[in-house]
Amino acid sequence: MLKVDSIHCDYGDQPVLEDLSFHLNPGEIVCLLGPSGCGKTTALRAIAGFQLIKSGEIQLQDKLLSSSTVHVEPDQRAIGMVFQDYALFPHLTVEQNIRFGIRKFTAHKQREVLKGLLKLIKLEQIAERFPHELSGGQQQRVALARALAPAPKLLLLDEPFSNLDIDLRRHLNIEIRDILKDYGISAILVTHDQEEAFAFGDQIGLLAEGRLQQWDTPFNLYHE
Repeated sequence: MLKVDSIHCDYGDQPVLEDLSFHLNPGEIVCLLGPSGCGKTTALRAIAGFQLIKSGEIQLQDKLLSSSTVHVEPDQRAIGMVFQDYALFPHLTVEQNIRFGIRKFTAHKQREVLKGLLKLIKLEQIAERFPHELSGGQQQRVALARALAPAPKLLLLDEPFSNLDIDLRRHLNIEIRDILKDYGISAILVTHDQEEAFAFGDQIGLLAEGRLQQWDTPFNLYHE
């Protein structure tokens, strides 16, 4: 599904990612785990197309997205993203936020997608509310639905649970993982929370100082 091959990223003269390589299989969920400043969000931004890479390659289903000479724009990558602060449009209702990325669909197709996603995130009864009228957990589910609406090939999640209390984080972690598995969507979660990564990921990449230290299943990472 996704191949990240020996990518390097700099901010000015400061190297942030060095020789980062990993791959993602169809329907697989992986986590990039590490402390602040280790390069995990930069890796996510490079895959999304918000960050240029100095060398290496990023491919999605054998299509070259990034290299030292190639850069496909973010909106041309068929990749969805859920941000840490949700980034919902405050002047749009739940329904309008979810519809935002599928405005080019026919009206019938929009209604069909919207109905399915509202049911999926269990917010059918509050589709006309605005973001400020929702709880943090509800806002997070709307952000997820908006990212899923255009049926992306890959979903990127940038510390999406970090602003929530611990109990809600655990609940949403499991709930969103189940949704992604039901949809068969490949996803990458960035987090600094070990417990979150172990509960969410099929594979975990442990990052430190811009380098991948270990890549394995949660079980092997814990025991080995």
